[in-house]
Amino acid sequence: MEFFDVVRTRRSVRSFKPDMVSDEVLNRVLEAVRIAPSGSNRQPWRFIIVKDEAVKQRLVPACGDQK
Repeated sequence: MEFFDVVRTRRSVRSFKPDMVSDEVLNRVLEAVRIAPSGSNRQPWRFIIVKDEAVKQRLVPACGDQK
């Protein structure tokens, strides 16, 4: 797929499936992020993967009430 096609056909997702993301897919996404370029190669990001539903619900207020 060409980059222009990706940009032209992008979508804003408003709802998500309740299915868990597989570890294989999650690891692939994290690997893509890990090798992505950053300014001065500082890689200033940190990721915390939360799978526990109770913990997710406790984080909702910290995320502007986005579930």
